[in-house]
Amino acid sequence: MLTFIFLISILVGYLSFSIYKNAFIGVLISQNSEGQYVVTDHSSKTHWGFGRIFVGDVITEVDGQPAKDFFSIKTYGLLERASTIHLSRIGEDGSLHHIQLHVDNQLSLNELMIQLFSPLTAVLIFSGLSFFVYRRKKGDPAAVQLILFFLSIGIAYLSSLSSGRADPIGRLTMTFTILLVPIFFLQFMSYYLRRYQETIVNRRCLGVLYAVICIIMGLNLSKILFNFGSPMVISTLILIYFIGINIYIIFRLVQKFLAHRHGGPLKSLFKLILIGHVTGFFPFVFLFAVPQLFGISFLSPEIAAVFLLTIPIVYLYMFTTNQLFDIDFLINRVLYYASLSFLPTLVISALAALLLSQDNHSWVKWSQLFLVCYLLVTLMLFLKEYADLKLRPRLNKDLHNFQGSLNRFSARISRVMKRSDLERVLEQEIYHVLPVKKVAFLEVDTDRLSELKLDPSLADIRESVISAVQASANQLVIGTVLNVERGICVIAGKKLNILHVLWLDVKGNRTKYNLDELAWLRTLANYSAIVYENLYLIESLVEELELEFQKQKGADTSPWLLRLIFKLSEKERRKLASDLHDSALQDQLIWYRNLESAMLDHDMSPELYEKLVNVREGLLDVIHQIRETCNELRPPLLQEMGIIEALEGLFEQAQIRSNYIIDFRYGVVTADINDEQLLTIFRIVQELLRNASKHAKASHIRITLEQQRNDIRLTYMDDGIGLKLEDLKDSYQHMGLSGIKERVHSMEGVIDFKSEPGNGLEVEISLPLESVSWDRESEGDSDGSHLAG
Repeated sequence: MLTFIFLISILVGYLSFSIYKNAFIGVLISQNSEGQYVVTDHSSKTHWGFGRIFVGDVITEVDGQPAKDFFSIKTYGLLERASTIHLSRIGEDGSLHHIQLHVDNQLSLNELMIQLFSPLTAVLIFSGLSFFVYRRKKGDPAAVQLILFFLSIGIAYLSSLSSGRADPIGRLTMTFTILLVPIFFLQFMSYYLRRYQETIVNRRCLGVLYAVICIIMGLNLSKILFNFGSPMVISTLILIYFIGINIYIIFRLVQKFLAHRHGGPLKSLFKLILIGHVTGFFPFVFLFAVPQLFGISFLSPEIAAVFLLTIPIVYLYMFTTNQLFDIDFLINRVLYYASLSFLPTLVISALAALLLSQDNHSWVKWSQLFLVCYLLVTLMLFLKEYADLKLRPRLNKDLHNFQGSLNRFSARISRVMKRSDLERVLEQEIYHVLPVKKVAFLEVDTDRLSELKLDPSLADIRESVISAVQASANQLVIGTVLNVERGICVIAGKKLNILHVLWLDVKGNRTKYNLDELAWLRTLANYSAIVYENLYLIESLVEELELEFQKQKGADTSPWLLRLIFKLSEKERRKLASDLHDSALQDQLIWYRNLESAMLDHDMSPELYEKLVNVREGLLDVIHQIRETCNELRPPLLQEMGIIEALEGLFEQAQIRSNYIIDFRYGVVTADINDEQLLTIFRIVQELLRNASKHAKASHIRITLEQQRNDIRLTYMDDGIGLKLEDLKDSYQHMGLSGIKERVHSMEGVIDFKSEPGNGLEVEISLPLESVSWDRESEGDSDGSHLAG
């Protein structure tokens, strides 16, 4: 290893000295029919020969040697590495002038920066990256190839400037390294992809490429040692080889990407490699190398080589990180902002050209340009709101998923009654949206981090979780995202020193969580935190009430407590129904009347009238939906209508919305049923119908209501899919049936479920008309002040 570093250091030192001690003359020489060595071209204004040596000049002597014997002219047809130059030039009057030039080999500061410091900096950067890879992945064969790939790019960049000065060692080094750059890349990819059981090139292909390298290097050596061959042919072979192998690499990367474009862990990997390779090599290959074959130059080799610096950054990141950044997210953002900026840029450029072409005072032009740019940028920002609403969702399809997920999640957690159900809903939502391998919920006591206990499958992240919590001790608010050894943690709930932490494993495609995904997770965490807090309050209240009631009665369960909770729930329903009725519904009615008035008072085209009719019908639908919601939250005039009429109204509306038929049979009910009993029966039937519509898939329902002595008996039967009674638990999936059981229990009634898979569901409920425990209550609620309809 030390020997290799020593040899590389000597080579870099020699190439740097060669560049520093020799100015870039930049003159091409060819022998004419008379045996004279004539200047045929000069490269650039920045080279020493420009303005001093002209096309047509005859070089007679260089450094005291005849032109034909000078090494760079004889070998490469270049006038380089010279100190004194004797030439003949025909003047404007036709006379022959003999001129002696002394080459100033002292490089200017600008030349030093471009021709020496920049490539040396690149070599140092590549060496530093190589050392970093060696320290991180010592012993990995892919790491060795990546190091050679980095060093070959850096040395090729440096040696190209020495090669341009016709230095034989620089020319050999440049040829050798630039030929090996794609070889080292292919070998690195071969070793790297073995861990994914993928191949990019076989041994036979590599053998052919090494044979081509030997042939080209042999031609270079024969040219230097024996002056055999044409430098133009050798340069053309090098360019053809480099162009061809890079096109082959891009072709293979495209093949791999297309094979994995439908998903999987390698989709983002191959897309990142492809973009990095094209970004690095496209300018060098297609803007420098290919035009050189036709004698054209779109880009200087120094500038083209700068783009190669992007390649090691991409492959270093890919090789050393466990997770890739989300390349699809980045591309979508770039496309979105590129599309937004195109039109303003075009308009500003056109107006700038127009304003600056006018014959005005300079300060007037710049003032006009400032005003135009200011107005256009203001207009662009104004239009961006519309673009964010219309254009961005088309480019980023995940935005639809996130918004739909939030709507779905907020609807589902409204029915959550236990912490375990909340965590189950949250887990299901994450699995539905993100390609996550595993999700877990952690309870972290910030005062006892050393005692943190995790599932054995999460033992590898324990220390990183503790470190992340300790590092963010003063910033642990709801929605905080912590990076851990494997995946991320999101704070989803907090009570005193107890944190409810949502842990997400790395994504299946090995990409990092992008900004939109993190924002979505923070929103879910905030939603969950509200529910966590409410559940804590409810659990604390229930525990206190249960404890107090057990002290008085010694019972395991408390119908009175359940009835209290249901009364609180109904009170909130009434309040919500009242708010909807008095605000949203009334506002809709006002707008509906204003719209009708406008349609009657103004003349309008048939097309506009038809659109307004559709808007009016939509408003009517919304008004109807709000009324129905209010009626469901608080059934109107339940006491005044009686339970039979109220249920018949419910059945009529239910059959309109659903595909089942209800057969309602009832007997004579002579006993007085109070408001709480009426509401309990109504809510039970309402929930049974909802279950039949959403889960049971029933087509025929039979409901019987009758009075038997001191009881009200309610019987429900359907022909739905049924269920296993042993699976009927107080869980999220059967929350509706659990709620029915609790309501019956709160009224000290009896409920019996009968069902088998495929044989429908039968429910028998018996509610006592009177109960001793009801006398304990001192507060009624039958004022009907919150009725809505």
